[in-house]
Amino acid sequence: MGERKICYKCMEQYDAQYHVCPHCGYDDRTPYDPMYIAPGTILRDKYLFGVLLECNGDGATYEGYDISAERRVLIREYMPINLCTRVKNKPIISVNYNNLAKYKAFMAEYTELGQSLARLRNNTCINNVLDMFAENNTTYTVFEHIDGVKLLSYLKENAGEISWEQVSKLFPPLFTTIGILHNAGIIHRAISPDTVYITDKGELKLSGFCVSAVRTADAGLEYELFKGYAAPEQYSASSSCRQGSWTDVYGVCALLYRALTGCMPVDSLSRLKHDDLHEPSMLDPHIPQHVSRVIMEGMNLSGRDRIQTITELVTRLFEQPAEERYEPAPDEIPAPDNYSESYDTRRDYIPEQPIYPDYRQTPDNGMYRGEYNDGYDDGYDDDEEEEYRYEKVNTVDRIKVPVIIGILLLAILMIIAVLIFRILYNPADDSGQSSSRSSVSDNVVDGTTEPTEETTAKADIEMPNLVGKFYELTKEKWSDYFTIDPTYDYKDGYDNDMIYEQSIEAGTMISQGTVVKIKVSKGSESALIPDYKGLTVSQYKNKLEQAGISDFNYQFIESKSATGTPNTIIDLQLDGKIITPGTYFSNKEGKKLTVYYIPEGNDYPATEPATTEPVTSEPTAAPTTEAPATEAPTQPPTEAPTQPPTEAPTQAPDETPTEDSGQQEQGNSEE
Repeated sequence: MGERKICYKCMEQYDAQYHVCPHCGYDDRTPYDPMYIAPGTILRDKYLFGVLLECNGDGATYEGYDISAERRVLIREYMPINLCTRVKNKPIISVNYNNLAKYKAFMAEYTELGQSLARLRNNTCINNVLDMFAENNTTYTVFEHIDGVKLLSYLKENAGEISWEQVSKLFPPLFTTIGILHNAGIIHRAISPDTVYITDKGELKLSGFCVSAVRTADAGLEYELFKGYAAPEQYSASSSCRQGSWTDVYGVCALLYRALTGCMPVDSLSRLKHDDLHEPSMLDPHIPQHVSRVIMEGMNLSGRDRIQTITELVTRLFEQPAEERYEPAPDEIPAPDNYSESYDTRRDYIPEQPIYPDYRQTPDNGMYRGEYNDGYDDGYDDDEEEEYRYEKVNTVDRIKVPVIIGILLLAILMIIAVLIFRILYNPADDSGQSSSRSSVSDNVVDGTTEPTEETTAKADIEMPNLVGKFYELTKEKWSDYFTIDPTYDYKDGYDNDMIYEQSIEAGTMISQGTVVKIKVSKGSESALIPDYKGLTVSQYKNKLEQAGISDFNYQFIESKSATGTPNTIIDLQLDGKIITPGTYFSNKEGKKLTVYYIPEGNDYPATEPATTEPVTSEPTAAPTTEAPATEAPTQPPTEAPTQPPTEAPTQAPDETPTEDSGQQEQGNSEE
């Protein structure tokens, strides 16, 4: 047998003289996308990269092989496609200077997420993190390989749905895991049949972890929302649409809806216009009524009115309400030998239910309920017994009342004493006597969680460095500690919504409630208008943001007369005059760039547009800024009178990032 090589798809070995893998049929001569790492690349002398499996707004996932451990792995590369590109024929990532700050901010979040998942590597329902390393101007995360299939494929192989009995056995470990994630401050935001796998051992595994901006529309990265499973608050980046554990509750309930009914839930964005989501029990009468109602409550369009935590969800799912329990007539219940009429009749007969010890709340058995009867006849008739019981209860009540009052008075006196002591002997700390409320309290899954840094935070804190951070993300994080007073202006070198100045120097000790004035960038003062050829509205918005043109300074208008592919850009105007891409644009002047696009319904063949002499505005070169060492030098545009440039001048000349011409929402195409 000759020399052997590893297949880049199935990672099995075969004879090197062949190009086609005999195990999976992969041809190693298959061309690959140059925007991603070439199959066969080895990093750190350890990890072999295989074929590209999937990609989204924050990176790409590859088949991989750990050479030293001789095992299959999955390798995730941080690579936000709308913020960076790749150096030709190299794995090195190049970042445009205008996007550098945003690129680093999201990479920090990506790294923190990977480290948090690594600390949970012993959890069987999470795709465990094996390694993390930095190379090629980015970060890589190595995950264990999942030996299984997506839950979506499993459902399709099982008549499209599974029973509640199967769900009640299969899903509880996954619920526990999601609760643990919430307790660690991790919100998944993409729980769906496409991110949940079922292994060969019959266990569920949760994958698809991404930075929050990928799971929120218009949050700074190319977003990926799973149609039917994304909560309505994910369709808006507004601070009023808060996300939290309730966001994942929506996804879990939508997943249960799909698993039990075999039908994909109606997308929340459509439901906001017209809510026609049917209860699961209407689609399948075998689904228990209480389960159906709980799922609908978990899919409430209002995050505030929705079930808030996984713990609450699971408790309600697996505790059948009393009105649905079988309640036979008294004469149908056989009386035990020691049965007594004095037994608490509120505890009716309940059919045996499956027990879920990880989730069921412990019954209140510590209270003394009713009278114990051992079957001994004491000679008293029923009336005498009732009278004695009434007398005993009244006696107890007469004793309890003064005791309770005494305890309350003692507690009040103790509180007053503590307050007086603090005022007299600790006046310096009076301003911070109430500690700040933890921002992660909304995500608490269990009432017995250990205190975290936030829950034990003191009123006097060290002023953090806010420069370079995004304002919308920062204000919510520090809202319990100090008050932020923002002003807005244009600032070169800082992206829109990025803080570039703060009134209190970082490292200064401040007290709770201090007002901190900051300056927030509205974007660069100047930019070059990017090319729009072949781009949709959402794609060109990303292009404008990459170029540094603030959203304050552009507008999109339908062109009623134009024909062609719907939702594509056809023209640019400034002050009522047609302009060409590559033209210098000033954000600070306050002028609006008008972008015309073809609306829906004008999708018949396009006619050749009439040639219009563009306005003779003096094109000027982009402001000269020193690019990072890894970035190819940028060239100023060389604009021809009739032929606009094919790419934005700020892009590295070696290659052009591949724009995703598909839908921004990567839904589960189940239909």
